[in-house]
Amino acid sequence: MNDKEVKNRTLVLLILSLIAGLMYLTPLLRFSFYDQMMDALNLTDIQIGTLGSVYAIFCVICYPVSGVLADKFSTKKLLVISNFAMALITIWYCLLPGFTSLIIIHGLYGIFSIATFWSPYLKAVRQLGSEEEQGRLYGISEGLRGIGQTIVATICLFVISGFASMAVGFRVLLIINAVVFILLMFATIFVIPEDKIENNESKEKEKSDSIITIVTTSLTSSSTWICIFVIMSGYTLWCTANGYIGTYCTRVLGISANLSSTLSIVRSYVIVFLAGFTGGFIIDKFKTKGQGMMLVFLAGAISIVAVLFTSKVTAICIIITIVLAYIVNVLKSTYWSILGDAGIPVESTGMATGIISLIALTPDMYVPIIISRFISYGESIGNLKLGFDFMLIWLLVWSVLGIFSGVILKRRKEKIMREKNEIT
Repeated sequence: MNDKEVKNRTLVLLILSLIAGLMYLTPLLRFSFYDQMMDALNLTDIQIGTLGSVYAIFCVICYPVSGVLADKFSTKKLLVISNFAMALITIWYCLLPGFTSLIIIHGLYGIFSIATFWSPYLKAVRQLGSEEEQGRLYGISEGLRGIGQTIVATICLFVISGFASMAVGFRVLLIINAVVFILLMFATIFVIPEDKIENNESKEKEKSDSIITIVTTSLTSSSTWICIFVIMSGYTLWCTANGYIGTYCTRVLGISANLSSTLSIVRSYVIVFLAGFTGGFIIDKFKTKGQGMMLVFLAGAISIVAVLFTSKVTAICIIITIVLAYIVNVLKSTYWSILGDAGIPVESTGMATGIISLIALTPDMYVPIIISRFISYGESIGNLKLGFDFMLIWLLVWSVLGIFSGVILKRRKEKIMREKNEIT
């Protein structure tokens, strides 16, 4: 590959990564701007939780749809459609409409950030290099996503803090996001190359009968359910910590909304970059992935207990929340590496990951509803801290479940190794 090809590939990877970063920053503004969103849109905790669940439901439904679209249509065209649609939806969002419209907006966000984007994005990144380069390509992309999200979120924080009216500031924040989507759409048109669409109709017809068999086998496989157990535990921790630790710092620790947003940006985006590049290195140091997962979940449990007992010492508690953010992002960046240890063969990866995603990523749907009700309960009895303590106990429970899932994964890997040794 000559210098020109390397530069072109790097530019394409950069554009794809920036799109991926913004594609999930805008629908999840509550992660970094929870209190500003509540003020500007006049929402309650339960309403914000409902919006998060609506978005998550549409995301989960659209995962298999995205795979179908990626196989049948041009990747470039799908990326253009996603950017354009997200820009239009965000322009509607910036009008600060009523709650019913906000539900529709978040449903549309789920459709166009997953159905027309997720699989095409993965496909486009994979086409940039050989199989030997896939790890670094996806790793670099994840890091670039974190950098892009950090830059846009920081600009948004700077802008929103410059307005006396939270509603005006939040509207301008959304306009910035819409403009960036438009710019990325044009970048896609002029930079992203067309992929070669192969007609796989005959192949699909030949394999149509075997697909049902593969699905049934995957659903009844203990290997699949071990992966679901581990990934669901890790993803629940990530969803809860990423979505609510920011407002915990504001409403329990008593720091300002803008400082809380600054810390949320560090937790949600900067930490993503660090955890993405170091997480795999950490997990690979262990003999089995299960052993590594056990210890990372244990570190998460210790951090959660520390948050519970240091809430009156603000500075220390804030530092611990950042450590917790690092831990949950290490889990999120590495839990797909467990497929081999769980016993899922390479040839079953596609179908297995689809089924695992549909089940293990469902915390997006119920975490916002459950946690928002914990918080509202605390408010209703005049003890907001108690509501957040329930949230921390929820995190602790999932950490313990994660430890057990790591034990099961470790035993599965050891069993596979024993059987392999017996055969040889």
